[in-house]
Amino acid sequence: MANRPNILLILNDDMGFSDLGCYGSEIETPTLDGLAGDGLRFTQFYNTSRCCPTRASLLTGLYAHQAGMGGMTGDEGKTNPGYRGRLMERCVTIAEALRPAGYVTIQTGKWHVGDRKKAWWPLGRGFDHCYSCPGGGGFYFRPSAFIRPRRVIRGNEVLYSVEKDPPDGWYATDAYTDEGLAYIREAVGNGRPFFWYLAYNAPHYPLKAKPQDIAKYRGRYKSTGWDVIRKQRHERLIQQGIIDPMWRLSPRPANVPAWDTLSDKQKDEQDLRMATYAAMIDCVDQNVGKVVRELKQLGVYENTLILFLHDNGGCEAGGVLGTNKGRGACGTVGSEAYYGHCWANVSNTPFREYKKWIHEGGISTPLIVHWPRGIDAKLNGTLVVDPAHVVDLMATCVDVADADYPETHKGHRILPMEGKSLKSAFRGGRLRRERPFGFEHMGNRGIRVGRWKLVAPKTGEWELYDMRVDRTELTDLSARFPERVRALAAQYHVWAKRCLVTKGRTSVKPKQSSRDVPAHIPTAEHIEIRDAGAR
Repeated sequence: MANRPNILLILNDDMGFSDLGCYGSEIETPTLDGLAGDGLRFTQFYNTSRCCPTRASLLTGLYAHQAGMGGMTGDEGKTNPGYRGRLMERCVTIAEALRPAGYVTIQTGKWHVGDRKKAWWPLGRGFDHCYSCPGGGGFYFRPSAFIRPRRVIRGNEVLYSVEKDPPDGWYATDAYTDEGLAYIREAVGNGRPFFWYLAYNAPHYPLKAKPQDIAKYRGRYKSTGWDVIRKQRHERLIQQGIIDPMWRLSPRPANVPAWDTLSDKQKDEQDLRMATYAAMIDCVDQNVGKVVRELKQLGVYENTLILFLHDNGGCEAGGVLGTNKGRGACGTVGSEAYYGHCWANVSNTPFREYKKWIHEGGISTPLIVHWPRGIDAKLNGTLVVDPAHVVDLMATCVDVADADYPETHKGHRILPMEGKSLKSAFRGGRLRRERPFGFEHMGNRGIRVGRWKLVAPKTGEWELYDMRVDRTELTDLSARFPERVRALAAQYHVWAKRCLVTKGRTSVKPKQSSRDVPAHIPTAEHIEIRDAGAR
């Protein structure tokens, strides 16, 4: 057991692809940048485009619908098993898989995969300790400041709620870190490996940050604005090797005005909103730094696998220019501010669209992996370009922990994992997989097969993109290659039916063969490209 690595899985909420310094941002994230420099950065890692589904996939190694969370937390009934609003009994969490291997399992922060019953809370899903918000995030200084009721629990007891606020000085990002540190100290003191799922709700709206963190960024955005910053981020992404120079920067959306057309008052309001958003990410980095220092003091830093990612792309809530519906300036306790399309478009540089969408702006996340004892030092700073997905995290944790993924749990048959371990990348190997990645949320849908991606909004037609030359999805090839569209669409529908995306089903059937595609349907990789210009 002494050789099993500790595992720290950190998830941010509502953050764009380019919001970290090591992914092109001007926001100061020295701790995460350092972990990336001494570890790996994945350039084509995918989430599922929204908080609940991503958390379900991350925790279970299944597609969100298979776990029961194809939507949010509403229950659509037994005839829609993919939309029950909680983690179902047909899945296990990483904690439930690792605890039998001797791990102390810890969850702090946002849960949001079942909150109506205590049996659905973290302790009911394999965690030994939790300091959690079962119903999601949405507050930072106190639960009563948020528009919808929220509560903080320790174990199965409610600590804070709209009726009882935490003491002055409490800030969610700090609290989720500090409580988890106490648990890992106990685990290490007892000679036990730990799995800590640290789920910050930052920088999810409403935008609230500590005054000193906001002050650090105040004025930086007023002098540049979103047009300049997007170009600067794109250039840094190219310099860092994360973005291919042939992938053009997506244009500013037609509904977002040019920065220079804003009045001085508007520019100042926008500067404050983005400064607050940046401050929230900066605070996360400060807290990750606190964790790193503690791991070093405990002597377990070298054998702790750290993974950092976020749950969906930047969120455009708040309209085009954002808004503040609360009382007080943006960032303060009583404010309720959103940064809108204008800044979400910056967060998602160089991609287009936002949270909830299946275009790259909605589903692309950084993934930083750091593990001194498990990653060849020669690979430090390496970019992993092979596509991967949150369903791969369960397989990775089970692999590195030398744990067993169960066929049954508490008398229930468990669906097999969908993902593949990322461990081969830790040794410089390729991530090879036979299956495509499928995506669906709220009718937005897509499938990625090798270099090809088929994607459509809820009420729109299929669009086809060659990810090798056009990952920013600016040249739709669907009219040019209709046969490829039909083949990919057929694969999507097979995936959707198998993974419980299709509604109106009354039972969960066993998986099909590993190919997943009936023999009479040609796969996209088997359709020849006759136009050399599309290579």
